[in-house]
Order: sequence, then C-alpha cells, then structure tokens
Amino acid sequence: MTFQEFDTYLKESLEIGLSEVQKEQFQTYLSMLQEWNRLFNLTAVTDEVQIIEKHFLDSLLPLKYISIQGRRLLDIGSGAGFPGIVWAIVNPCSMITLLEPNNKKARFLHAVVERIKLNNVTVVVGRAEAQLAWRDKFDIAVARAVKSLSIILELAIPLLKVEGCFIAMKSQGVDQEIASAKKAFALLNCQVQERHLDVLPSDKDVRINLFIVKSDNTPNRYPRPYNLISAKPL
Repeated sequence: MTFQEFDTYLKESLEIGLSEVQKEQFQTYLSMLQEWNRLFNLTAVTDEVQIIEKHFLDSLLPLKYISIQGRRLLDIGSGAGFPGIVWAIVNPCSMITLLEPNNKKARFLHAVVERIKLNNVTVVVGRAEAQLAWRDKFDIAVARAVKSLSIILELAIPLLKVEGCFIAMKSQGVDQEIASAKKAFALLNCQVQERHLDVLPSDKDVRINLFIVKSDNTPNRYPRPYNLISAKPL
C-alpha cells in the first residue's frame, strides 16, 4: 500500500481526511521507524508499503467503530507506537498515554513525539499493573498483539472508568482466547460488547478488534503482581 492508497482508503472507508501536516507526520514517522530499526528491533516489518498497511492502516481499523475525539486514552505496551502514535496523528484533540516497559522502545517513542510535534501524547516507561495512580482514569485503553486476553484484561480493565472501553486488537484465533478468559470477564466485571472483523486490502490478512466494556468497579485485589498474572491467569 502506497501513501496515496493509504490516504484514499482513509477517506473512503474511515472518513478520515489527512491534512498536509498529518501526511508529513506519517512520512517522518515511517522514516524514523526504518532508521531506528537498524539499531533496535522495533518491528519485523520494514518495507515501506508493508509498514503503511500492516502498521498504519491496521492501527486505524478500530476507529471505524468508535470515536476517540477528546477522549483520554491509554496504549498498553505501545512498542513502536502502534496504535497510539497513529491515533495521535489523526486525532490531535485526544489525550494519549503510551505505556511501554522497554527503555529502548520508549526512547524511540519520545523521539517520534518530539520530532513530529505530538503535543497530545505522553510517553511513560513502566508496566500497567504498577500504575496504581491511574486506576479508573481512562475512557479507552487499547493493546495491539499484547499477551493473551486473560492476561491483558487484568492489566487493562482496572485502569478504565466504569463504562470505559478496552479494545483488544487481535488476529485469528480469538475465539479460543475469549473462551479461556471467561473467568477473567466475570471477576473483572467486563464483557465483549462488539466484535469486528476486517481484512487488510492488499495482503488479505484478517484483523479482529474486540470492544470490551467495563460494567462495574474492578475489585481492589486486581491487578495482582505480574508474576502471578503470568503464572496463573484468571
């Protein structure tokens, strides 16, 4: 997918029109990904046309189904900035926190935010279960290809406001994850409200985005320390 095809797809399928500034931000972001990837392992996808489709476009697919305008958002395990940096470019009025435990990746995120002047983004180095001051603070949390559902739910749900939404960005195989997380849904007071399947236009990869709503307060005993979350998922 070229930048022109990306721009056209956003207009026709997501009703997102990019300004010239936003187009330049995406181009600079892509160049920085390729440059930094020579030093750090940020992404296995390094070809320009694949980055545009598999990272930029893929990151924006959930926005077909939810508005993040003016919302307070958390990207858990942001990595190289997907979807958080991409969302910040197209939604400059949203307040987005990128949470990343890896120091090298966090350095990259800081560099991108400064270079392309994303004033709506905060980068934090740390883990979700350690952010006690963030409990019940976010309207939307998102995680892309991060851990199994039973693990990521315990990390994300406590940080959401009641009626807040957690978006789990997945590929195929999500049915088994949902079944395995049945106990987690019950204990954390959340449930899948919507499930959307999309297919990337060029390589036809399947993407499944789960929209999980927090229906009541999370019991104070969650989240547990990460060694327990990982060893004994809910």
